[in-house]
Amino acid sequence: MDNTKPVDVTDATFDELVLESGLPVVLEFWSPLCVHCQKMAHVVDALAEELAGRAVVARVNILENTDTPPKYGVSGIPAFFLIKGGEVAAKTLGAMPKGRLKSDLGL
Repeated sequence: MDNTKPVDVTDATFDELVLESGLPVVLEFWSPLCVHCQKMAHVVDALAEELAGRAVVARVNILENTDTPPKYGVSGIPAFFLIKGGEVAAKTLGAMPKGRLKSDLGL
């Protein structure tokens, strides 16, 4: 797996790729129809490259995966979560610069 790029996670692969990850996971819930999500794509890509080897950057398309978002109370997108050891360590909502995203998630 190329950990310099965001990993696409589905409802079926969520437990394995996110909850059972040996590394912290920066998780984005997004939609291709969301303008703010599109604006965040380059930030998410840059974060994946920057954190390679130290954390996994993953994303869940909420249009294709409808089981997982409600479990995390996702009511708006883009929504970002830091998952450590299968638990939510931090979360933030909305489009923002990479520095603020890292700060909000405690990275």
